[in-house]
Amino acid sequence: MTRTGSADLSGLTIDRDAKPPTSNRKPIAIALVALVVVAAAFTVALSAARGRPADVRVAKAEPLGGAPGAVSSEVLTASGYVVARQRASVSTEVAGRLEALYVSEGSRVTQGQVLGVLRNQDQKAAMVTAKAALDQASASLAEAKANAHEISLRLARAKELLTRALVSQADYDAVEAQDLVAKARVTSAGAEVESARSRMNAARIEYDKTFIRAPFAGAVLRKEAEVGEIVSPIPSSGGLTRGAIVTMANLGTLEVEVDVNEGYVARVREGMRAEIALDAYPTDRYPGHARQIVPTADRQKATVQVKVGFDSLDARVLPEMGAKVSFLADPEAAPAGGASTSSAVWVPASAVRQRAGRAIVYVVEDGRATARGVAPRPLGPDRVMIGSGLAAGEMVVIEGPEDLADRSRVKVR
Repeated sequence: MTRTGSADLSGLTIDRDAKPPTSNRKPIAIALVALVVVAAAFTVALSAARGRPADVRVAKAEPLGGAPGAVSSEVLTASGYVVARQRASVSTEVAGRLEALYVSEGSRVTQGQVLGVLRNQDQKAAMVTAKAALDQASASLAEAKANAHEISLRLARAKELLTRALVSQADYDAVEAQDLVAKARVTSAGAEVESARSRMNAARIEYDKTFIRAPFAGAVLRKEAEVGEIVSPIPSSGGLTRGAIVTMANLGTLEVEVDVNEGYVARVREGMRAEIALDAYPTDRYPGHARQIVPTADRQKATVQVKVGFDSLDARVLPEMGAKVSFLADPEAAPAGGASTSSAVWVPASAVRQRAGRAIVYVVEDGRATARGVAPRPLGPDRVMIGSGLAAGEMVVIEGPEDLADRSRVKVR
């Protein structure tokens, strides 16, 4: 028993020459300290960044189509087409064969410009003949005046000789009669000159009728005839003659004709503001106004035609384009209290941002940018319309940090 215990205790001896074991706690502690320092520095930097306002640029939300303070909202929309108020099918005043045509589709012309010419050799010959007759009549008048002057001198001498009793009364009376005849011939020659001049003017008018001129300044929309065809003021039923050579319009008188259901026409009045959107350029809006409400209805369609004029035009607007017109309520028709968040306003397109799949704008209030959800609608390449959620006069951020957040402090540049 005693040996067994001694053997067990001998195994518990300590080796004092052995190296102490290595510990891994010191590098971990150093890493933890470094991490704490970095986190603290980041927190300090983030706090400093959050405490500094973001620089932004802002723009004012403007009432749609009006002056500041005005309220605009759509009361009615209607579709129609662009037409020219001044439009004409240009024809000739006389029948003839088209000798030359100087314009084509799209040509811009001025008032009085020659568009085409008919074959006019006969009219030109008649004008030359009338000019010769006028020259002959003018020469006869000059001859009659010279003869009358000569006889008037003879009459004066005869009168003086008669007072001296050097000529007889009969000789004086003969000269006096000749003077009266000479004066009558002058009058007759003068009348012949006027007649020849009238014939000359008539021949010139007939000659001028062979030149087809633009009745007003505008653009040629279509060619109706070709060189070599016979044109006439009254086209034949068999189609052997043309009634016009071109169709033209004054592009400065373009307007939109829309059909408004007669059940809603009471909402429209002449002079009412409107916005015109062309099917060809759906993102652009043209300001306009209701120029005329045609005083009759179409019984088959139960509509009333309204003509809407453009307040401003550009070269892209062309006749026969499809258009949609939005009639806008007047400022005085808005609810009391001025601009409200339900009023339609427009802002620069750069003010709209996308966050979490929805459109928002940042409104600057008390030095902070407040996010508001909106439903923008394009008004052009650089602006959008917002029907609700924003009031006229409020300032929206149009340029600022991409990571701008709701309720962020901002400084307006």
